[in-house]
Amino acid sequence: MLDLQKIQNSKTDELGFFRFKKFDNKDYLITNDVGKYLFLKDKEFEDLLSWKINSWGQYDDLVARGFIKNDTYESRMSGSTALRNHFVWLGPTLHMIVTTLRCNHKCKYCHAAVAPMTAKEFDMSKETAKKVVDTIFYTNSPSLTIEFQGGESLVNYEVVQYIVDYALIKASHLGKELAFSLVSNLTLMTEDKLSRLLGHWVDICTSLDGNQLVHNSNRAWFEWNSFEKVTYWMKRVDEEKQKRWMGKIGALLTVTKETLPKYKEIIDTYLWLGLEGIFLRWLNPYGFAASEMKTLAYETDDWINFYEKSLDYIIEINKSGTFFKEFITSVYLMKIMSSKDPAFMDIRSPSWIGVGWVAYNYDGKIYASDESRMLGRMWDDSFFMTDLSDNPEENYRNMINSDVAKAAVQSSTLDGLPGYNEHVYKPYLWVDIIHNYKTTGNLYNPMKKDEKVRIQVAILDYIFKKLQNEEDKKILLSWLREPNS
Repeated sequence: MLDLQKIQNSKTDELGFFRFKKFDNKDYLITNDVGKYLFLKDKEFEDLLSWKINSWGQYDDLVARGFIKNDTYESRMSGSTALRNHFVWLGPTLHMIVTTLRCNHKCKYCHAAVAPMTAKEFDMSKETAKKVVDTIFYTNSPSLTIEFQGGESLVNYEVVQYIVDYALIKASHLGKELAFSLVSNLTLMTEDKLSRLLGHWVDICTSLDGNQLVHNSNRAWFEWNSFEKVTYWMKRVDEEKQKRWMGKIGALLTVTKETLPKYKEIIDTYLWLGLEGIFLRWLNPYGFAASEMKTLAYETDDWINFYEKSLDYIIEINKSGTFFKEFITSVYLMKIMSSKDPAFMDIRSPSWIGVGWVAYNYDGKIYASDESRMLGRMWDDSFFMTDLSDNPEENYRNMINSDVAKAAVQSSTLDGLPGYNEHVYKPYLWVDIIHNYKTTGNLYNPMKKDEKVRIQVAILDYIFKKLQNEEDKKILLSWLREPNS
């Protein structure tokens, strides 16, 4: 137990604000609002509280990281706070366009609740696409990313082409930075499409759930072998991207109950394809997945065990000389080690919803996020912001000033939220308010009952455990640099 008398006698005028917890029953982990951290031994922690620290070797570190005040403390911390929260003044930077709901796959966990290939009424028209692009360019963000989603985005390839061409013209005239990303199962890819997409610097991402057995089980395609098709095109995309210095193709894994014991086979498949890492995504209860949760879902502890085993295996791969990383770990590492928050959409406070990204449905409905439009597909329009009109400025103002956007910011800003505000991991956490709403009917979910937060805390616990081991720490920090740099 902490000695209350020592706390009362502490020099609060010289001690910077910090949060803390006992870590591994031996050290204390302390953090502050700008994401700096330090491990202290029991005696060091007690000495810090009772202000008997002048003889320490850690004193300079405590000052440099903002745990002890000096003459420059206020200016340094205010500057660091502004840098840490650099994204809050920007409007949406990620704009997801659902060009169609049609898809040629029948994935077990389909979050989008796709439509059959014959249902052309679920395609976005060029008229709607033009209004979408016009609206996107009214954001105050100097950098924009347009991401094509579905359904299978290549089903409505003509509209994808139209959006790329029109958006490039708008970006040139308005002086905006513009990037494209296309999410596809790649089964409808052709050489002509690949050449044109990469020729316009459209990045390509796909889904890969592991080896042939697992992938084909999760992602059923009745016309052909889905694994064979996607891996062929992944290799072709990589070949063409390398010619253009565009890096490597990205792939997303969705973890189901079937996946959990096969982590080595899945990671080995990603290595076989020459990928630089893997993103260990948990399952979400949206779309068709909601009705299949009994067969697909798992307990939170099972996913945490899967994550820890996977990370251990990946670290061993790196020790053998092969660069390979786990992407969600890399994002948390950037939040821990960098002065500037990476503002990764899925892990930030306030939430990305409505103010970081928005989703434009095929029919012109504008939702606060991709998950929001998935709920809309389930007959729940709680996160619908506005219908697309002919006036792009009006569309943008309706989005940003909507009750949905305001509620999203209020309910996902951790400052002041009970449990989060005082948690040692507060600088790194986020709240998934749509998941809260879907599972509890409320945007606000008590922290102790939030399974998504329990997963985050477990990930961070394991990362900080690895950071205490110098060999593991060296590997993890190498993931923050480009390979071979």
